Order: sequence, then C-alpha cells, then structure tokens
Amino acid sequence: MFWKQQKNRIYLDYAAATPTRKEVVSVMLPYFSTHFANAGSIHKEGVHVAQTIEKARLRLAQLLHIKPQGVVFTSSGTESNNLALLGIVEKRKKEGVAYADMEVVSTKIEHPSIQQALNKLEALGVGVVYADVTQTGVIDTHTLPLYISPKTVLFCCSYVNSEIGTIEPTTKIARIIREKAKAFNTAIHIHIDAAQAPLWLPCGLDQIGADSIALDAGKCYGPKGVGVLAYIHGVTLEPILFGGGQERGLRPSTLPTPLIVGCVEALCIAQSGYEARANKVALLRDAFISQLLLIPDCVLNGSATDRVANNINISIAGVDAEFAVVSLDEKGVACSTKSACGSGKGDGSTVVRIISNDESRARSTIRFTLGEETKAQELQVTAKLLSDHVTYIRSAFKKFD
Repeated sequence: MFWKQQKNRIYLDYAAATPTRKEVVSVMLPYFSTHFANAGSIHKEGVHVAQTIEKARLRLAQLLHIKPQGVVFTSSGTESNNLALLGIVEKRKKEGVAYADMEVVSTKIEHPSIQQALNKLEALGVGVVYADVTQTGVIDTHTLPLYISPKTVLFCCSYVNSEIGTIEPTTKIARIIREKAKAFNTAIHIHIDAAQAPLWLPCGLDQIGADSIALDAGKCYGPKGVGVLAYIHGVTLEPILFGGGQERGLRPSTLPTPLIVGCVEALCIAQSGYEARANKVALLRDAFISQLLLIPDCVLNGSATDRVANNINISIAGVDAEFAVVSLDEKGVACSTKSACGSGKGDGSTVVRIISNDESRARSTIRFTLGEETKAQELQVTAKLLSDHVTYIRSAFKKFD
C-alpha cells in the first residue's frame, strides 16, 4: 500500500508532500500509454478519455456533496486558491462593482497562495481586511463580525493551517458571515483552503460551511501537479488563465487524464477512512509532543486541542531552527521549519511570529508532520536526536561564555 522508505531514513514532512499510493498509481497507469488521447478530440479514443474524466468528476462531486459542474481540475491547491480569490473578485467587477467598493476578509496566517493573491487584489484597489487570530492561531469569532462590512464580497481562510496545524471552526465562521451578509442584504463568498484536510477531516462543502474549497492531491497520497477547486451550485467565476475552453473556460489546458483519475482516487480513499486514520495518528502525535516538551524551553505552537491529527510544531528557545533541521537531516530525519511554499527565505515562521509576537520563537520553529505509516519508534528516535542536538548546541555555547 505504501512506498518503501529509504533505509535508515525517517520521513516526517507529510504536510509538504506524500508518496503516491500504489492503488492510485495503478488506476493512473493505463492513461499514460494505453488511453492517452486528448479529451478534447472527437474520435473514439478522445471520447473514451473524456468520459473517464467526467466519471471521475461525478465521483468527486458526490464525495464533496456538490454538483459535477462545481468541480474544476487545476494544477495544485495554489492555483485553486488563486482562481477562487481572483475569480470571485473579477466576477463582481464584471457585474459592475468597482475594486474600491469591494473588501476581502482573511487572516495574516494564511498559506502563501492566499496571502500573495490578497496582495495582488490589494494592488488592484480592493480593500483587504485581516481578522484577529488568537495566540493558538484560531480565528477570534467574537471579533470577526467587526471586520465584515457592506463592502465585503469574500472571506477566505485555511481549514487546517499548513504550519501550526490549527483547525479553524469553519462552520461557526460561516454562520457569522452569513448572518452579517443577511443583515447587509449582500452576498459574501466563503472560500476555504482545505489542502491539508482530506486525510484527517470531513471535506463535504456543506459539512464545513464553504461556498468553495481548494484541494491538492499531492497532500493526500495522490500525484503531484493536480488540484481541485470545488464550489456549490450558483457560484460563478471569471477565469485567470486564457486559452482553450477546457473546464468550462475556467482552466484552459489539455486535461491531464492520469493525474485527474489519480487525484480523485486519492481523495476518495482519504475521505473514506479519515476518522479512524485521524484517531490512530493523533495518539502518535500526542505521545511525540510529550517527548519533545521534555526538552528544556520547548513550547508547542498552535492549539493543543483544535489541532489536525498529524501536525507537531514546536519552538525551542535559543535554537536555530534551520541548523536543527539540517542536523536532523544528516542523522536521517526529514522535517521542516515551515510550509514548503514559504521555505527558502530563512526568516522564520510568519505564522508563529504573528500568533506569538516573538521573533526568536518564530526563528526557532520546527514542524514535524506524520503520515499513515509513521511508527512510534521513529518518533522516539527523532525526539532523542533533537534532544541531543539541543544539548550539544547549548553546551557548545556555554564554552564560549
């Protein structure tokens, strides 16, 4: 079922990338070399592929409790988020609402694909408003109504924060927003980035109170390079890419049949057993957290209770996170300092910086994310290696004091 891990390596970066299940690879293979035709072609080979894609679309729509017309296949969760945010605003602009008369509400702890899209909207003249979050990274639902105005056309946030693993109370948030929209006699679109959720949480749009969600197959044991924007009946968007008329004009490109069938298979498997999977992995998570907190000055980032089953995010005072991650890598453990999409800047975790208002805590952040196949012994080894690293670093500094 699972990939064979490289000997003597421990992989704990599943939020960044998961292996592709053997079952998923199996359903994909025929569409690489046997049924390889373009779904836009009118010959028998093309029609067969087109029918395959539509069957996959229907299957996913049923899983997410929406109509098939509400499933758009994209290249990633990032593209799905961009299409949702820019597509909704551009649709309102086409309907005659000026950029200056629109506001979008979000938070400052979102994935870069949302934050950068918000920056683009702000550059166009759209008002961007950031709601309060608590010290655990949960949206403050008590103050949220203060940020919703008659100008609000869109609210967006993550279902599961990709760095600290906090689960947002999306149904409660949606209820607040819809009550405000009703009071203002306006329409407010609710978009949820659910890329980190399918393995651990329900993702039906009605279950989380969303008008649209973004998904990424590469985060749930599916192929990389394919994502989904799913939305309820009645939602209309403007395209942000231009070319052919594929995906009802919203995503012009030759449809990647192998990736699409693999994406749907992976999402269906993920959702079919998410509760049992979450319960099992959460036990490993909690035991691992307990071991890590034995390290002096180690603190947990995010909520201890409203937390996705596979995420552990810590800060250790005085420890350089990137050096620690490199040291663990040399000893056979793969982990990260933050979201892979935000890596490479060397400036610490923006999410932790915002929720803690502590620069040193933001720069000493390490993220471990577990998979279905993670074993307790691997976590025990990792905790020991990290503890030894911290002891060594601190003792080395004392020699120079």
